[in-house]
This record gives sequence, structure tokens and C-alpha cells, in this order.
Amino acid sequence: MLMRRTKAQALDTRATILDAAEAMFFSHGVTQTTLDEIADAAGVTRGAIYGHFRNKDAIFDAIFERFALPLDPFGVPLPPDEPNPLGTLRTELEVRLSRALRETRMRHLYSIVFARCESTEETALFWRRVRAANRLAETQIEQALLHAVSCDQLSADLDAYQSALFIHATLTGVFRNDLLRRRHNTRLNLGSIVGLTFQCLSRH
Repeated sequence: MLMRRTKAQALDTRATILDAAEAMFFSHGVTQTTLDEIADAAGVTRGAIYGHFRNKDAIFDAIFERFALPLDPFGVPLPPDEPNPLGTLRTELEVRLSRALRETRMRHLYSIVFARCESTEETALFWRRVRAANRLAETQIEQALLHAVSCDQLSADLDAYQSALFIHATLTGVFRNDLLRRRHNTRLNLGSIVGLTFQCLSRH
């Protein structure tokens, strides 16, 4: 019974540290926040933090892992037998963009990454992971477009690679620009924005 209670207390302490770190990162930025400040905000000692996390980078990672939040919201892995790859890709991208900007928790966390996490030596490893997630999302969009070509939904001479880069860059720009605002820009018609990117694709 004591062991069970001790484990529960450890989990509670870990969650408290993550909640405090998330609030501090959002308020002050990742690189400007120290472990001492996180400890003070969580009401624990610096040693208690090291009992759960090896450094600030590990805390940052854990914040996103506990909500299973992808570092790039535009990854769309379609099954190879998807009968409507173009329509499904467009719908999924719109859903992902909408959720990332409108769902409170997701917007809060993405704001920490893209509006409050400076690219420094301290965060270099994290930003490498972000870039890897970007490349994966671009590849998945490209694969969906190639599948659409094979289903005769797009012209056979479509440059799927360039088109995927264009779609991903456009949506990422809209996404990150909106995160710089204190609140979501309600004038944005996300469906129209996604639709406009697809209008640029060659068709029969």
C-alpha cells in the first residue's frame, strides 16, 4: 500500500512539474525559463526536478509526449488502398489545421514551440526533431498526391514533390502566423485556405 501511494505521489509531482514548466514556457519563453523558476512555480526543489528529468530539454519533450502531440500537425499518412486520396488529404489537412489553431490545449502547446521557443544551442536538438517532422509531413503529402495521380484524380505530369512542398509551406505559414496572435484570427476561413492550395494543382 505504501509503495502504491509513493508511486502515485511521484506521478503527481511529475505532473505538477510539467504543468508549472508549461505555464512558465508560455509566459516567458523556453530559453528564458530556468529550472529554478520551474521548481519555484511547482513548489518543489531543484533536486526533485532532477529526480524526474535530466534537464530542461527532457521537461520540454515530456510536455508534448503526455498529450501525444505531433511536432508537425500536417502529417497525413493515408493507407495505400485509400479510394479518394485527394479528397481525404484535403479534408485531413483542414481538420488538422483547424484543431491546431482552435483547440485550446493544442494551440497553447504549439504556441510554446513556434512563438516562444527560440532556436539556440540549448534547443538545437529539439529543432532538429521539428525539422525531421516537417520532412516526414512533406513526404506523406507527396505520397498522397502520387496516389491521387494513380487514381486519375490529378494530371500524370504533376510534380508531386514540388506540390507537396508548396502545400506544406503554405499551411505552415498560415499556422505559425496565427500562433503569433494572442487569439485565433476568426476571419480566417481555413477551408478556403486549404482549398486555394489545392486549386494550384494541375488537373485534367
